[in-house]
Amino acid sequence: MLNLLKIQDYMQKATRGEVTISPSAIKDFAKECEESVDRQLNKERKFSIRMSGLGRPLCQQLLDRRGMKEDMDYNALFRFMFGDLVESVIVLIMEQANVEIVEKQKAVKLDIGGHTVTGTLDLIVRDELGVDKVWDVKSASEWAFKFKYTGYGGYDKIKEDDPFGYVMQGHLYGEATGLPFGGWIVVNKSSGEIAMVEAPDWQEEDRKEYMKDAEVRVKRLLDPNPDFVKPFKSEFETYKVKGEIIRTGNKTLPKICSMCGYRSHCWSKAQLHDRVTSKAKSPPKVWYDVLKKKEL
Repeated sequence: MLNLLKIQDYMQKATRGEVTISPSAIKDFAKECEESVDRQLNKERKFSIRMSGLGRPLCQQLLDRRGMKEDMDYNALFRFMFGDLVESVIVLIMEQANVEIVEKQKAVKLDIGGHTVTGTLDLIVRDELGVDKVWDVKSASEWAFKFKYTGYGGYDKIKEDDPFGYVMQGHLYGEATGLPFGGWIVVNKSSGEIAMVEAPDWQEEDRKEYMKDAEVRVKRLLDPNPDFVKPFKSEFETYKVKGEIIRTGNKTLPKICSMCGYRSHCWSKAQLHDRVTSKAKSPPKVWYDVLKKKEL
């Protein structure tokens, strides 16, 4: 992919001191950093149906609509701000590398189920064939970069496990602009590696399915008295002995619920404890719904 090679080539030259950057580009970058700080530290908690969040689990959105406060870990602030800054850096590099950015931070809207849903896409990029596509910029952990976005990962892998609704988000932006969804420009937060994870060229079937799903979600979110049913169930904790699967008697929260800021609403008795089945010196922490056995 030519645009990725342009980015990598520019970054290589930058490490050798072979590039310069204009004062205006530095000012633009500084302004984006300022906007990130303002957005993360001064933002109002007000529910609205947005393209960026419509693909998230519906239960989370319904609780958000009720005005329930998310119980986020303190380090979430750093993750959000760091993500913003990484994304600003990659856009700056793309511009300096002469990647043809047609639009950035473009506000869009779409009628879904008789309701106007708004959003702000990251980038519209023109590829080497002269085709404009919508791209989303993401920063990723080492694990997600290696196993979700690259390697055995990619578009289909993200579709299988998409708790943040990234695929729906991309197709909604594409539908709103009348352009194909290009995919994700992903930065590995640990190593600084960059990948362009492409969506398939033949995506009309997917887009139709996501548009149908989006309409169902919007109607549910606009229902004045929607029933709330906890959609996920706890899972038996197991381990193997000579190939035989054995239950500990404990139950763990589903992964998606472990990451949820509304966890205490659905799992009021949940306990964070060292993974009982782990043999590591410092076992990872796991959320348990039932914790009968604390060690093997």
